[in-house]
Amino acid sequence: MSENGSKTIGGLLLVVLLLPAARAGSARDSVREGNRLYGGGDFGGAIDRYEQALLEKPDALEPKFNKANSYYRLDDLATAMDLYRQVAAESRDMKLVARARYNLGNCHFQEGMKQRDSNLEKALEGLKNSIVHWQQALEIEPENERAAKNIEVARLIIKDIIDQLNKQRQQQQEQAEKQRQLQQKLEELLQRQKALGEQTRQTQTLAEKGDISQEQATEGYAEQAVEQLQLKRETEDVSRELRSQDANAGPQPQMQQAADELDQASKSQSQAEERLKASDGARAGEAEDKAGEHIENALKALSQNHQQQSPQPAEGQQDPNETQDPNEAEGQQAEQEQAAAPDTTADDILDREEQQREQRRLMQRAHHRRVEKDW
Repeated sequence: MSENGSKTIGGLLLVVLLLPAARAGSARDSVREGNRLYGGGDFGGAIDRYEQALLEKPDALEPKFNKANSYYRLDDLATAMDLYRQVAAESRDMKLVARARYNLGNCHFQEGMKQRDSNLEKALEGLKNSIVHWQQALEIEPENERAAKNIEVARLIIKDIIDQLNKQRQQQQEQAEKQRQLQQKLEELLQRQKALGEQTRQTQTLAEKGDISQEQATEGYAEQAVEQLQLKRETEDVSRELRSQDANAGPQPQMQQAADELDQASKSQSQAEERLKASDGARAGEAEDKAGEHIENALKALSQNHQQQSPQPAEGQQDPNETQDPNEAEGQQAEQEQAAAPDTTADDILDREEQQREQRRLMQRAHHRRVEKDW
């Protein structure tokens, strides 16, 4: 045991309660028993003993600090952080405050890394918060090399996350531009389809009134059939582009809906073409109107998707800071994931994260995962 009453168990700095024997003998015993249970991996049991010590000595901060460490090891980061904040705010022992700040940094670091694969913005926020707390620890203990190293590691990871966010934003902008071009193409197709329908009705009306001969009507329908065939091909091209974008950017219901509507439009256009070739102006016009409705529906669906997918500016681009990782520890169940000891460094946490990822890959392939030794 060191002069300040601290004790290292399994790589984690625990604090032993130092109080006059007459006042806190039993509280000291509870803390020691809690430390023993903690060292054996029984974090839940350790918490019970630390809580007993706090019942006996409510103003003692050492068992509260050790209790926070236990919750950290159980991966209950929210509870651990709340306790660390209490210790940092209430303690007059600056070394204990520095340890609480350091461990708060590790908590935020892990919290951020848990979001790395799902939400880069939240990951960035967690990593920035970790740097704030490590810097606070350094202000108290400038010689704390672990905190300084952690900050360097976190900043490198933050830079990488910001690069990823910028890349995502660029991809979103490119996708949005492609969708804008497709919208313009659909608007053009819609106008041309409506115009073709008007021509067909005009030809039919002129033929019925006798203003043009049947031969002239047949010739007009034939020209309109050629135009309808061209519109059908262009409609199919846009549908293929939409499905290609949907496959590259991930499933997007509105884009799928737009492509489906265009496929229906293409079928109606085929019907219109055949009826125009047969000089059946009335039924051709019905099919052309139906094709126009489907194109208009596709345009509406694509417009909604464009609004939802509008790129948002990436946050935090002014400061290159980042870091990575939750830790896996040996726990009460063979496949239970737990956080590494809060007294570890960011590099240790990153190493353990890589081990976890490899274990997940093995589990996916063989439904088996090797349990890592904690320390």
